[in-house]
Amino acid sequence: MSIQREIHRYLTQHAARSQHTAKTYRNALNRFGEFLEEREVDLEGPVDQLTVALARDFVTWLAAQRYTRGRTEHQLSMRSRSLYAQSVSGLYRMLVLEGKLEMTYGEYTALHEHMVRSTSYTIPPIEKKLPPDEVVDAVLAAALTPPDLEELDRRKRRRLRLIWLRNRAMILCLVSTGMRVGELVGLRRGDLDHDDQGAWVSGKGDKERFVRFSNQAWGALMSYLEARHEEWVATKLADFPLFCRHDRSAGDHRRLPLSSLTVERLITDLANDAGVLERFNLTPHSFRHWFATRFLRHTRNLALTQDVMGHASPQTTRIYAKTTKEDHIAAHESLFDNRDKSDGE
Repeated sequence: MSIQREIHRYLTQHAARSQHTAKTYRNALNRFGEFLEEREVDLEGPVDQLTVALARDFVTWLAAQRYTRGRTEHQLSMRSRSLYAQSVSGLYRMLVLEGKLEMTYGEYTALHEHMVRSTSYTIPPIEKKLPPDEVVDAVLAAALTPPDLEELDRRKRRRLRLIWLRNRAMILCLVSTGMRVGELVGLRRGDLDHDDQGAWVSGKGDKERFVRFSNQAWGALMSYLEARHEEWVATKLADFPLFCRHDRSAGDHRRLPLSSLTVERLITDLANDAGVLERFNLTPHSFRHWFATRFLRHTRNLALTQDVMGHASPQTTRIYAKTTKEDHIAAHESLFDNRDKSDGE
């Protein structure tokens, strides 16, 4: 069996616990394939080319990788490197257990521990992932500001206005629902629930749940859909992406959905326009953290928040119940500052 075929078998038989997990493992092993090609290892060659040294070198190679977001170059996060190393370690484990690599299980265990140590990371507290209200407000203001299209021809003006209406609706929908970006770009027009001003989204593990839009988000979404003028395909509208491409190469087609990367770039551009790009590393998931924290504070209902967020475990939701630095300072001032004043009197 070739390396490429064993990677494919591992992805289809061992890594596909959910669509999201399968995508993560596929990305990781694509990176591993790039690494092997740089080391002049033939992916169509025998699997016994995979050695302990190659797996160790892969971890070092990951640390040197860079990618571009917007106009800035970034290093792969420790979380990504940890997930990628975990994926490759899983591939090695399968091959060792099946006797396809000349490696004892003890040797594999030592390799696995090395890869874990080399890519270990500590999950930052939720308040470090949580954008301040003023950052969210600034990005919303930038998204709501219409572009100046006066000097453009009619066709270009219409296309750019559609893009602005779409982008405005997307940001408002993310902020008011806490959806994952993959859920947002995966929505179809038929997923909308017009009676209850919401939509049915397919989340992790293909679990479906209802999300409700704010009045402002719903109004922006309806304005965008109305501006698309798709009455001519009324019988097929349910299958059309809720948010579609309007770039020049897409033409007048409405069947080309957006990618998650497009939404990430949009948020980076809006943060730059709002002057908060250097203040907070804003991503689509930042809005999810922001929504969950405020929804839980408002409802004080952990189970309801878990359902709204689509979390499989209440432990995932519980991180939003932890006190923030602001809560700590307010309580501390109330306890000691007020007491000091009372003692002074």
